[in-house]
Amino acid sequence: MADLLEGEGRPVISEPELFHFIDRLYAEPKDRKLYLRGTSATDHSYRTRKRNLLAARVLQVDRDYRSRFRVVSVPDRPADDIVCLADAFGHISHLSAMQRWGLTDRIPVALMLTRPDRRTMRARLDEMSGGSGDMPIPMEIVGHPEAVRLRPVQVFETRKAGSWVRDRAGFARVATIGQTFLDTLQQPAFCGGMAHVLELWQEHAGAYLDEIVEAVDGPASNIVKCRAGYILEDRLGVRDDRVRAWKAFAQRGGSRKLDPDRPFEPHYSETWMISLNVD
Repeated sequence: MADLLEGEGRPVISEPELFHFIDRLYAEPKDRKLYLRGTSATDHSYRTRKRNLLAARVLQVDRDYRSRFRVVSVPDRPADDIVCLADAFGHISHLSAMQRWGLTDRIPVALMLTRPDRRTMRARLDEMSGGSGDMPIPMEIVGHPEAVRLRPVQVFETRKAGSWVRDRAGFARVATIGQTFLDTLQQPAFCGGMAHVLELWQEHAGAYLDEIVEAVDGPASNIVKCRAGYILEDRLGVRDDRVRAWKAFAQRGGSRKLDPDRPFEPHYSETWMISLNVD
């Protein structure tokens, strides 16, 4: 079992994952020269072997996630990897993703993690466990501590968590480059503020226009489409039919602002019908 866990290379695992690894031993005992009763793990056999693994210090309770196990022989990883190993639904986002993509020279103190809202996560868990009624260890929504591996963690839950890609060098999941640009317009306060957002769009948006258009064309709200259209057309001089099509979503309204976190200003874009409330 220790060899199997070490071979996976994951420093942190959950109880359902541990059950899965133990069950694998029962499924292929001859391949590992084992003599086991039964062809699958039971609740009793799982708890016995879990107790033995903890007693032998193959596993120990993780110091940050008390509901997770630390595989002692596997080197520890940074907070980016650990939070994504602990939480199957979360991904690195906002200013943290901007840093990983090289879009900002700011070094965020807190690690920003985005995941679906509770209702969505619960529905997904029910769906994932629906085909395994014999699984004695239920999958649960993980609670994140204030800090992981000494780094503060900030969790943002939303009904539309957005798209991500897996880091090839580790276990972290990171918002796609298009999603990262989209997040800067949806929650600029989590991205260094709108003034910083405009700076990074000025510097980098041209290189990722296709990815930005794809992300904004998706689940983005009408006001976000107008923010993106204003920045690309009016500030950056982009002339693109896909961007021009977003003008159909422009409409007057006192709450329609370039920066959602600042008061409305009477200076506004006639084309995109948003208050230009950024210094």
